[in-house]
Amino acid sequence: MSDLSALALDASDAAQWRAFFERGQTFAVPLDRPRARRRARVNTAVLVIAATVIAVCVAILAALALTQSGRALTFLLSALLGAAAAALLLRFWLARRRVRAAVASADEYVAVSAEGMRVAGAVQLRWAQVVGGVGFDDRAAHIPLARRPAEALSRAAGVARAELVLGVRGVRELRDAAPRPLRGAFEVIFDHGGVRIPLDTAVEPDAVRPLLAAVCVAAAMSGVEVTLTNEPTEIARRTMAVLGPPPARG
Repeated sequence: MSDLSALALDASDAAQWRAFFERGQTFAVPLDRPRARRRARVNTAVLVIAATVIAVCVAILAALALTQSGRALTFLLSALLGAAAAALLLRFWLARRRVRAAVASADEYVAVSAEGMRVAGAVQLRWAQVVGGVGFDDRAAHIPLARRPAEALSRAAGVARAELVLGVRGVRELRDAAPRPLRGAFEVIFDHGGVRIPLDTAVEPDAVRPLLAAVCVAAAMSGVEVTLTNEPTEIARRTMAVLGPPPARG
């Protein structure tokens, strides 16, 4: 059963997708290359600024420690600013890997069929390789006014608000066989992990939901569960589940 309710779709929509794939057709979504490149440029600028702030904070703390001057509040504020910049650097660095992989994609970003998926024009995934997945699209979620500038910067710098995460068996071998520029899309933890496919940073806005629906239905036809949800706790739980050690196949 394919639950598309998170996309405001119902059983009749799922039936249409099943009929589409049963006819042997493939649903392909092209890369919006200018969009991906814009995200990459903003991401680079943010990383440079964050790295500069960290360097300045470290220099200030070192100077204060060596001269034993300054008040405790100065130490605290410098340390907090440096920590915030470091957290920002980590967040945008992780996003950068995926944005750069999107920029390096072929013109066909994702293709979905009853047999599996093709990602970035080069990475072939059969449904038998996929442990499970989770997809979300929270672009329309309410954002408190105070957080809107930060969220706008995050989106501009390539932090995905719509993404597909798939756990994959043999992910290390799959990653090593992929072209080097595309390896940033893989998340490998020891011998397990999967692929993270950012959507809103790499495809036209109107293509995001059809792509998520297509993946959910095509996977379900092969007995693979891809959960669609916009609940943050469920996204986190499901992501950890599919990227963790896969269950033994019976």
